[in-house]
Amino acid sequence: MATADPINKPQLDRLSSLKSFSSVGSDILATATTANCEIALLPLKLLIELQSKYLTLEDDVLTSHNKEGGFNLFSDGSALIEDRQCRIINYIQRKVTLRSHADYKDYRETLLSKPMLFITNAKKVNGASTSARTFAFIVNTRHPQIRARVEGHMNDVISSVMGENYQLQFMLGSNVKEYLQRQSFELTEDNLSFSYTFKLDVLLDLFFLIGWSKKNCDLQGKVLNLHCTNANRKEKVRSFLSKMTTPLIRLGSSLDHDRRPSVFSLDVITEDPFPPEDDFNDSAPVLSEDS
Repeated sequence: MATADPINKPQLDRLSSLKSFSSVGSDILATATTANCEIALLPLKLLIELQSKYLTLEDDVLTSHNKEGGFNLFSDGSALIEDRQCRIINYIQRKVTLRSHADYKDYRETLLSKPMLFITNAKKVNGASTSARTFAFIVNTRHPQIRARVEGHMNDVISSVMGENYQLQFMLGSNVKEYLQRQSFELTEDNLSFSYTFKLDVLLDLFFLIGWSKKNCDLQGKVLNLHCTNANRKEKVRSFLSKMTTPLIRLGSSLDHDRRPSVFSLDVITEDPFPPEDDFNDSAPVLSEDS
């Protein structure tokens, strides 16, 4: 776990198989709810504009404000944002080592308490510009299926490994890569993943040393493109994102069991972000070169 400077477990508390795709301009949004957004993709500058309460970019420093709501931003401490190297304040490190069961429980709760946010870059294939564009990739942990997949993988690795130590890596890039390819974009970074290593102080764990206790999993989900340009759509996307980032209601403590479901509210938001009477059919590309 990390903020501007890498930190360990005591700081955790302070940080506060679908492959179909749709865009903000498609008819599916006439009936979609916030909870039905599994994975969202939009330009980072648009996300900062619409969620300025939780994200600010000043003097090449991107700050995540997530004490009450917001995002769990996964990073290595810096990011290339529109060709500028920027420092990130308040983030979860993509690779974490957990040294106790208490560490694991805190990490698990933190992981599922807010939507996950990743920052990555992509460039237009055969485009006029060679510059990469910066995108925000959001994994909506409020969605019941996403939550169940994350918790399921975390439970499965405990059951399947031998020995005391193990590692689990979540890989999220295949969804985004496939979607961007459909829009003639290609990723220029390989940073859409995160992992944790549960490592106790044991003298020798042969299974871990030879790699038998190291697992990878693809976190799949339906990608929803939230790119928009006009004011009316921006307000609807702002409301959509705000409901996704609203703080979840804490139900109790999970300190009694590693595999207990998340202690945060699983209530599904039923309000339609895009009323049926709104027509969002759009002939323009869902991701333009100058997004």
